[in-house]
Amino acid sequence: MWLRELQIRNFRKIDALTVSFPRGLTVLVGENNSGKTTIIDALRLMLFSSRDFDYLRLTEDDFRAGTEHAPIEISCRFTGLQDEDEVHFQECLVDIGNGKFEMQANARVEFNETTNRCNVKMWGGETEGGSLPSNHYDQLATIYLQPLRDPERGLRPGQHSQVARLIDCLTEEDQRVDFERIAGDANKNIRALKPVEDARGDINAQMTAIAGSELTQKTELIFTDPTFRRIIAGLQPEIDGLRFGLNGLGYNNLIFTSATLGTLRRSPQFSFRSVLVEEPEAHLHPQLQMLLLKHLADVASNHEGNEVQVIASSHSPILASQAPIDSVISVHEVDGKTSAVSVCSIAIDDKSKKKLQRYLDATRGELFFARRILMVEGIAEALLLPVLANISGANLKESSVTILNADGINFNAFIPLFGVDRLGVPVVILTDGDAKEIGGEMSATASRLREQAAGIPSLSVEMSEITFEHELARSEMLLPQMVFALKELHPIIGATLETELAALATAEGKATKFLEVFIEKSVSKGRFAQELAGILAECNLGPNAVPDYICNALRHLGVLSEATNDGHG
Repeated sequence: MWLRELQIRNFRKIDALTVSFPRGLTVLVGENNSGKTTIIDALRLMLFSSRDFDYLRLTEDDFRAGTEHAPIEISCRFTGLQDEDEVHFQECLVDIGNGKFEMQANARVEFNETTNRCNVKMWGGETEGGSLPSNHYDQLATIYLQPLRDPERGLRPGQHSQVARLIDCLTEEDQRVDFERIAGDANKNIRALKPVEDARGDINAQMTAIAGSELTQKTELIFTDPTFRRIIAGLQPEIDGLRFGLNGLGYNNLIFTSATLGTLRRSPQFSFRSVLVEEPEAHLHPQLQMLLLKHLADVASNHEGNEVQVIASSHSPILASQAPIDSVISVHEVDGKTSAVSVCSIAIDDKSKKKLQRYLDATRGELFFARRILMVEGIAEALLLPVLANISGANLKESSVTILNADGINFNAFIPLFGVDRLGVPVVILTDGDAKEIGGEMSATASRLREQAAGIPSLSVEMSEITFEHELARSEMLLPQMVFALKELHPIIGATLETELAALATAEGKATKFLEVFIEKSVSKGRFAQELAGILAECNLGPNAVPDYICNALRHLGVLSEATNDGHG
């Protein structure tokens, strides 16, 4: 079985939140302090017995501020139960129809102001009643890997090391005698060595001298305790001939994670097996991050017999970009409210999902970390908008605006990500209307884009009438700078165009001529935008220089005041 849903109320900064998990791998992504750790900690409370080391110990600080210690309420819903699961969890079952059941576990945490303690009550099923079955946790196996973990500590020899746990899972009952026989032989052979015999004799002689023949006890020297659990507790990794303590943190982290996954995959006695891991990228360089993610995805995608659900939280844009798109849950805080958007629960056709996956591969997943999103068609807009924003009186970096270059990918593939109960951050799509002339009819593609975006308050589609370059060239203050940039790249073409523009009377005519030459001479948009951005950064132009539709985009993002002067019209 696997975890399908988590509900949280009044826990830390979360008022009310429902998280839908995909089967297999989940990657919780989002900026710092957005709520990812709170989600992981809610799962710790539900998945670990109170006797477990990784059980979450709550304090007064965990109750939501301003609610006068309103009870923390958490609920987990598991699906995909086998017949034996239904028998074991019969007190926790919820009928979902067609003879199918899910398992639900609930917790309520109340704060006692007299004792200054937290009291936790847990029960199964939809209706509050008694406590969970006494053997509830016998069927749940979860391992928690905390952020900034010390993998060396987890690999250190001991009965509870991950290496010892893995070997224990792999050893049949009749194989344990082999360990003990080998250890017994080793003890016998080492005891026969003369230095060991001499040391043993010296110790026993001194003991007799101190305690006398009546009170002395005979001392024996052994290499290791010849019992199975003591033997495996002494095993430790060796990497390329070096003791693991001399290895780097990154590779020790991989070894520790590998041993953890191996232990869970070889524990078929449990109905539910999972790993909660915060910052799986810790201590790993980018290539190893990608390889680790691929392995986690492979482990979690095995739904036959040894299924392990992996739930990871990450700040890494590399992991966000390489994770399977359906595994991503974007955790955001908008207007003080935490939201968790599960891509797997959004109705997106396969073709669009593939586009999104390719896009994330190229952009390193900034989409899921942004507070404000400005999506553009290409490199020219991406290079010029920061400086155009500065001219208008806004600062995109200080306002945490992320510019996403869709690089020609259809914007409609992204629209399903935004809206009610989805990504709620302010978003603008800045694109071309592709009309044949000023005031003309927008292209069918542009019209459909606006139709699709209608009804999504957080999303605005702002369009130039013809193209981005044409709109900039309509500005009497920007056009001379554009000509100068063109002359820097193509002196003859730029000088000829400057002469031709001087003979034209209207701004529209000049913009049209500039665009004709720009296209006819196959001027590189990227090189031109780079040159123009450098020139504009040194100019002292006012906000009236910036086209209206760009100012409107900045206003929707909340980085430009409504009082700012409009552009050229």
